[in-house]
Amino acid sequence: MSDSSTMPDGSGGEPIDEPTDTVDDPEPAASPWRQRAAAAWPYLRWPTYIGAGLFALFVLAAVWLWTTTDLPDAVAAGESAVLLDRNGDELAVLAQDGLRLEVSLGDIDPSVVDALIAAEDQRFYDHDGVDPVGIVRALWNNVRNDDLQGGSTITQQLVKNVYLNDDRTLSRKVREAVLSVKLEQTTSKDEILTRYLNAVYFGRGAYGIEAAAMTYFEVPAAELQPEQSALLIGILRSPEALDPAESPDAAKERRDDVLAAMGDIGALESDDVESAQSAPVEVADEASPTTLSAEVGVHFVEKVRADLVEEFGEQALYDRGLVIHTTLDIADQKAAEDAVAKSLDDPDDPQAAVVGIDRQGAVRAWVGGRDFDELQLDLVSDDAGTGRQPGSTFKPLVLAANFEAGHGAGQEFAAPPEITLDIPPEPWTVENAGGQGYGSLSLFEGTVNSVNTVYAQALAQVGPEAVADLADRAGIGRELDPQPSIALGTEEVSPLELATVYSTLSRSGERIDPYRYTKVETRDGDVVWEMDDPETEQVIEANVADTVSHVLSEVPERGTATRAALDRPMAAKTGTTQRNADAWLAGYTPEYTAIVWMGDADGNEPMDTVDGERVFGGSIPAQIWKDFMTVALEDVEPTDFPAPDESLLGDPEDDTSLTVNPATAQAGDQVRVEGTGFELCVNGWYAVVDGPTGSPADNDADKDDEKKDDKKEEGDTERAEPLHLESSSDGGSTESGRSASFTLPSTTADGAYTVSARCDFGTGPQPYGPNATLTVADPDARSTTTTEPEDEDEDKDKEDGDKEDGDKEDGDKEDEDKETTTTTSTTSTSTTTSTTSTTTTTQPAE
Repeated sequence: MSDSSTMPDGSGGEPIDEPTDTVDDPEPAASPWRQRAAAAWPYLRWPTYIGAGLFALFVLAAVWLWTTTDLPDAVAAGESAVLLDRNGDELAVLAQDGLRLEVSLGDIDPSVVDALIAAEDQRFYDHDGVDPVGIVRALWNNVRNDDLQGGSTITQQLVKNVYLNDDRTLSRKVREAVLSVKLEQTTSKDEILTRYLNAVYFGRGAYGIEAAAMTYFEVPAAELQPEQSALLIGILRSPEALDPAESPDAAKERRDDVLAAMGDIGALESDDVESAQSAPVEVADEASPTTLSAEVGVHFVEKVRADLVEEFGEQALYDRGLVIHTTLDIADQKAAEDAVAKSLDDPDDPQAAVVGIDRQGAVRAWVGGRDFDELQLDLVSDDAGTGRQPGSTFKPLVLAANFEAGHGAGQEFAAPPEITLDIPPEPWTVENAGGQGYGSLSLFEGTVNSVNTVYAQALAQVGPEAVADLADRAGIGRELDPQPSIALGTEEVSPLELATVYSTLSRSGERIDPYRYTKVETRDGDVVWEMDDPETEQVIEANVADTVSHVLSEVPERGTATRAALDRPMAAKTGTTQRNADAWLAGYTPEYTAIVWMGDADGNEPMDTVDGERVFGGSIPAQIWKDFMTVALEDVEPTDFPAPDESLLGDPEDDTSLTVNPATAQAGDQVRVEGTGFELCVNGWYAVVDGPTGSPADNDADKDDEKKDDKKEEGDTERAEPLHLESSSDGGSTESGRSASFTLPSTTADGAYTVSARCDFGTGPQPYGPNATLTVADPDARSTTTTEPEDEDEDKDKEDGDKEDGDKEDGDKEDEDKETTTTTSTTSTSTTTSTTSTTTTTQPAE
C-alpha cells in the first residue's frame, strides 16, 4: 500500500496543491494630503505655471544681465551748486566738490571698520556682494521696527554711490545686485572697504572718513576714538537730520546703537561699550562749505544754502551742479556791508544787521552780522535765536490800529513824563525816554517825537489784541503775546519780519513776503524749480496804510530820524529799547524798504558809548540806514507816496472844547468858562485868562487919543495891563465837563484875552485842549457904524435913536453872546495845531 503523500513521480516530498484561480492585491487608499492636493490642483495650477514662468524669466534676466553688464567707470565727483545774483553775476560756489580727502585703510582707525560692519553689514566677510540672509533680516527688523541694519551690503552701497544713482526702481536694484557680485569677484574686501570709506558722504560737505574726522572732530581718521567712529558711521543714514550740532539727542541715540552692535559682534568689550556710550557728544562748530566769489553776502549765501538743503537734500545740492538764481544785488550788498563797517569799525563795537527789500519783495541786501567768522548766527532771519525787541518801531502798528478803529492822528492825548493806566491785568506805568514831558500832544506829534505816554493811551483805546492781529496780518510770523506793552515793542521779532511789516506799509497795505531766489536749474539749463509770481494780499486798507506813511514821513523831517533823512520821499521810525540794548531804524521809500538793527547778539548789554555817543535808533543805526540807502537808490527814480486820507489826519471823535460866556464883556462883569473832554485831568483842572493880546474887533486901531485925554480929565481911571487870572483847581475828578467863573477887575483894559485850560495828569499843570477868546470892550467904543454922519444934528438924532433902542439891544444881548460863543469855539478849535506845535520839543525821545 502506498503512502498518499508520495509524489506522482514516486519521489517523496511535499504534496502539491491543486491549482486555483489567482486575485490581485487591492491598491492602497490615497493619503489625505494627496486627496487635498488633487482637489486644489485645478485652482493652483495656473498660479504655479505663472510663478514658474516668472522665475524662469528672472533667471534668464539675471543670466542676461550677468553676461551683458560690465562694471562701468566710476561716476565722476558731482558738481557743486553755483549761486548767481539778480544780474547773473556769480555770487558764491557751495563748497566745490566738497571736502574730499582720500586715505588708505591703514590710515583709518580699526574702530571705524568695526563700526561700519556692525552697523551696516555684519556678514560682510561671508557674502559675495549680495546677502540673502541680510535681506531676510532686514525684513524682520522692519517688522520689529529695528532699523539698525538694512538689506543692502556695503558692496551694494558702494556700487550705488560710485556706479549708479539714487533712483528707487526695480531695474536699478537688479543692476546693483549684479554689479555688486561682479565687483566682489574682482576686488578684495579690504579694497571695497577703502573705496567705500573714501567715497561716502558724511554731511557738512565732507566726503570720506578723513574729511569727516577733520570736519567733526578736527583730527585725522587714524586718531578717532570708538565713540567718535560710531558717531560718524551712525549719521551716514541721514547726515542732515543727525548732525550732532543740530540734533544732539538723536545723534547720541544712533551712536549708542552702533556701539551696542559693536559689542554684539565682539569688536568691543561690554565695559568699553558702556564707557563709550557715557561719553558726551562733542563736535567742532560747523564750518561754512562755501566759496564767496564776490566776497560779500556770506550770511545770505548760508541762508540760501540751508533753504536748498531743505528743499533738495544736501548731497543733491553738492552733486547735481545746480545753478541758483538769487535776488541779491551784489552792489547793494556791498553798500550795506560798507555802511556797517564805516560806522562800526572797532572790533569791540556792537553787532549790526541790515536787510533791504525792493517793492516786489525781492531781498537785495542781507547783512546777518558784522563778521561771519566771529558770529555765524544770522541776525536778520534769527533762525537760531529768539528775536529782538523792536522798541518804538512797533508804534506804526498801534497807529494803524487806531486808524482802523476810527480814531484820527489829530486826537489829543496827555503827554506827561510818566503815566499810569488801569489796563488789565494790572495798572500799567509808562515813562517817556529821558523823563521828558510834553504837556499834551496829538497822536501825529506823539508819533513824530516817539512819545511813550501818548502811545500808551492810544493802545488803551484799541486794545493789545487789535495790535497783535494787525502785526500778524502785516508780516510778523511768530505768535505775539497781546499785552499792553506790545505798543512799546516789547515782543521780540526779527529784522526780516519787521521788514515785511514796513514793506506792507510802503505797498499801501498789500503784503508780499520776502523771497531770496527765483529759479534753480542744471548746468545744461534744465529747470529744476522756478518760483511762481509772488503772492500778494491786501491786509490793511490802503487809506490806512497811506496815512501811516504820511505821518511817518514827518519823522525824518523833524522828528527822531532826522539823521536818516534822504533827499527824496521817505518814511521812517526809530526804536530804542530799555537801557539802550537794542536800537533800530526802520524806513522805506515807495521803491525800497530797509531795516537796520544794532545791539549785542548774546544778551542785552547797554550801548552807552559807541564812538563817543550813546546809541539810540536815531543815532548810529540812522546813519547806517542813510549811507546804505543813498547808494542803493542812486539809480532809482524817486516817486511820491499816495495821498493820505484827510479824515484820518484830524480827530473824528474830538469832543474837547472850551467856551467863555459871555464872549464879549466889560470890566467888572462876571464870565463863565466851560470845557468838555477833560476826563484825563484827574489831579487838577483850572481855567486861565491872559491878555490883552490886541484890540477888540470893533475898536479902531487908531482910537482918538484926544478922547482918551478927555476921559482922564473927567476922572476915569486908566485900566492896568496885562491881566492874568486863574480859577481855583478842580481836582480829583474824572468828569469830562469842567467849569470856572471869573469877575473881571474894574481896571481890565479893552482888548482880546486868551482863555485856556490847564490839566494836571499827575506831573503838574500842563496846557491842554483848545483855547477860547474873551473880548473886553468899552461900551462907548462898540459902535458898528461904518459911515461918517453928515452933521452934528444927524449925529444927535442917531444917538437918541440908539437910546430908544437900548432896551431892545439889552434884550438881544444874550442871543448875541450865544452866537459869539459859538463862533469863538469854532475859531479856538482851529487854533489847536499852533498851540500844540509850541510844545513840540526839538530833542528826540523814544
